[in-house]
Amino acid sequence: MSEALALRLRRITPGQLLVVAAFVVILCVLVRRGGDPDIFWHLVTGQWMVDHHRIVSQDLFTFTVAGKQWIDPEYTTEIIAYLVYKLGGLTLVSLAFGAVAFVGFFLILQRVRLERTNMVIAAIVIGVAALGGAAVWGPRPQMITFTLTCLELLWLDRYLRGTSRAIYWLPLVMIAWANLHGGFLFGLVPVGVAAFVEAVHWVRRVDGDEHKRRTRNLVLVFIGCVVAALINPNGIHLYSYVIQPQFSAVQQNFIAEWQSPNFHVLQERGFELMLLLVPVAFALRRPSLWDVCLTLVVSYLALSAVRHAILFVAAETPLLIWSLSAGWERMALASRVRAWMAPRARDLLAGAVAVLVIAILGTGYFVHSTLSNQTRATAANFPVEASDWLAAHPAVGTHMFDQYGWGGYLISRFYPEPNRRVFSFGEATLLGTKVMQQVSDVETGNPDWQQIFAQWNIDYVIDVPGAPAVLALEVDSQWTKVYDDGLAVIMVKNTALTAAAKG
Repeated sequence: MSEALALRLRRITPGQLLVVAAFVVILCVLVRRGGDPDIFWHLVTGQWMVDHHRIVSQDLFTFTVAGKQWIDPEYTTEIIAYLVYKLGGLTLVSLAFGAVAFVGFFLILQRVRLERTNMVIAAIVIGVAALGGAAVWGPRPQMITFTLTCLELLWLDRYLRGTSRAIYWLPLVMIAWANLHGGFLFGLVPVGVAAFVEAVHWVRRVDGDEHKRRTRNLVLVFIGCVVAALINPNGIHLYSYVIQPQFSAVQQNFIAEWQSPNFHVLQERGFELMLLLVPVAFALRRPSLWDVCLTLVVSYLALSAVRHAILFVAAETPLLIWSLSAGWERMALASRVRAWMAPRARDLLAGAVAVLVIAILGTGYFVHSTLSNQTRATAANFPVEASDWLAAHPAVGTHMFDQYGWGGYLISRFYPEPNRRVFSFGEATLLGTKVMQQVSDVETGNPDWQQIFAQWNIDYVIDVPGAPAVLALEVDSQWTKVYDDGLAVIMVKNTALTAAAKG
C-alpha cells in the first residue's frame, strides 16, 4: 500500500462512511423492478425501431388513433432500453435505470461539497431525499431528466459562485436531453431562474458589472438550450408535443402522476418531510435570492404533479444539508458532541464501518429479492393470466376496451396482432384529449360510455373487477363474462363469441 493511499485512508471519518452507507441504502429505493406499465410499451417501441432501422413516426398500437403522427421524445432511450433488455431482461433494465438515478445523487453530493457540511446530516438528508422521490423512481425515462437536472444545477451553482464555466456546455447537453426524454423542457427552468436572479442583482447594482456579465451569459446559454433542443427528428414540433400535458385538464385529472401529491399515501411522505424542512432550512440559514427563487419554482412543480417530485429532490437536497449543517454548528451541543467524539474516534470509525458493512449486505439482499420477484410482481399487477386466455382464443373479439394502466402490458403481449390493438395506453399526448376523455368517461362510469362503445364497435373488455363498465355489462344480456381471476375480468359481446365460434 502506497503512503498516499494509507494517508487517505487514515483521513476517512465516521461521517464520510455514513454518507457512503446512505448511498448504498438508497439503492433499495432507486433500483425498482418493472412495475410501471409504460416500461412495456417503451421496450416494444424500442424493438420496433431496432427491427425497422428507423424512428417511430406514427401510432403503432391502437385502433383509436391508428396511424396518427407520433412525436416520440424518448426514442433514443427506448432503443437503448430495448438493447439492454435483450442482454439481461427487465432485471438489467431496472439496474440500468437505477444506475442513472444513482449518478444523479452522486452529482447532488458534488454540489453539497461546494460548502462545508456535517457528514452525518448529509447522510440523513440523502436518505430522506431518496424517499422524497419514492413515487417516481424506477425503470422510467424520467430518471434521465433527474440526473441531467442534477448536473445542470451543479454547473449553475459553481458558475454563480464564480468557480466554473461548465454551464456553457449546457446547450450541447440539451441536444442529447431533447432526444432522450421530454423532460428537457424543465431543463430550461433552472438556467432561466438563474438568469432572472442575476438580472435582479444587476438592476439593484450589486457587485458592479459582474451580475450584468452573468445575466448576459446565462441568457445566451438559455437561448442556446432552446435552439439546441430543436436538433431532433421533429424539430420545433417537439416543443408543442411536450408542452401539451402541462395544459391538458383530462390528463392532469385522470392520470395519477400528473395529479398533485396525496400526503396520505406512504410513498409521498418522504417528499412531505422534505417540503416541511424547507422553511426550517430558511430559518436556520439565510437563503440567497437564487435559493428562494429556485425553491419556489420546484415546489410549485412538485405540488402540481407527483412526477415532478424528483426535480424538487434534485434542487433542494443540497440546500437542506447546508442549512441544517449551519444550524447545527451554531448550537452549543455541537461542540460538546465533538468533544465527546474526539477520544472515541477509533470506536466511532469501527462503528461506522460496521454500519457500512450491514448496509451493503442488507441492500444487496433487498435489491436481489426485489428483482428476482419480477415475474411474480408482474403477474400480481398486470393481466398475465387474462392475456393467456386471450392468446388461447385469438378469434374472440376485434375491438378491445382495455384498462388504461394495462395498455402497455397488453401491447407487449400482443403487438402486432390486429384484433388485440389497444384502445389506450400510457402515451396520453399521442391519444389526444378526445380519446383520453373517453377513457376517463368509461373508467369513471360517465353516462356516455355506451355511446363510446358503440362509436368504436367495442366487442370485448378487459378491466378490473368492479369497474363501472364491467358492472353494467355483467347484467347486460348481450354480453358474457368469459374470464375472471379476481385481478382481471374479460367481458365479450355475444355477437363476437358467435363470430369466433363460426370462424
